[in-house]
Amino acid sequence: MRNVKLTITWTIAAAAAGFALTGAMAGIVGSGHDFSPYGWSEFKICKPCHTPHNADTSVDAPLWNHELTTATYILYDSDTLHEEVEDPGPKSILCLSCHDGTVALDSFGGNTGMTFIEGDALLGTDLSDDHPIGIEWSHQNPDVNCFNCHNPYDPDWERPLPFFDNKMECLTCHEPHNQGQDPDYMLRLPILGSQLCLHCHNP
Repeated sequence: MRNVKLTITWTIAAAAAGFALTGAMAGIVGSGHDFSPYGWSEFKICKPCHTPHNADTSVDAPLWNHELTTATYILYDSDTLHEEVEDPGPKSILCLSCHDGTVALDSFGGNTGMTFIEGDALLGTDLSDDHPIGIEWSHQNPDVNCFNCHNPYDPDWERPLPFFDNKMECLTCHEPHNQGQDPDYMLRLPILGSQLCLHCHNP
């Protein structure tokens, strides 16, 4: 009887673990970052970006596996800007290592790939017509209650939008594992009604 109870306990635990794993991956499955249908990804979801072994530890990302871009960018500029636009930061470089089109999608694990990003996802190296990144964040209205924008349970004040070294980067608006509120564009907040924009821009 004891063995039966142990078997049932282990079965329930295994099912729970499987459910947890499925839940954690649910956002990226079928998204624009799901490369598992392609042979060059070895039919794995995580491997084009992450690896459990021989990772690039010089990169500020967990177990990084993808080749990094070394491109030089044309940056956004406008007379209405109050802050200087700097080169993309390390977090944005992770994104641009596919999205600027200079590094192949399948350049990971030390291999040089031949499959380059296409379509609307290809930003190129001219970022002058895109929302500025590498720009220092400054509060639009310091008189507003902090909790109007920030989650009081987040001690780093990073939710719902994170900033990196107090700068806006790609990951400020986009959630690469598609765990945000607008899965069509991997956005952390919905674009409907310009909710994402109005979170920072006070009309």
